[in-house]
Amino acid sequence: MLSEQYISTSTYITLVDTVTGVTYVSVTHGGESPTIMQPLLDRDGKPYIDPRYGGR
Repeated sequence: MLSEQYISTSTYITLVDTVTGVTYVSVTHGGESPTIMQPLLDRDGKPYIDPRYGGR
């Protein structure tokens, strides 16, 4: 997990796949199971690759 933020009743968590480097965001509403988990996209619309883990 890279970061975790709480906004109102929602929790936003940033995750990174340490093999591929693809970075995801997970959103939980009101303590429920994650309802949204999507890859973050770069300006070209491709999955963002965290340079610390992937893209080598």
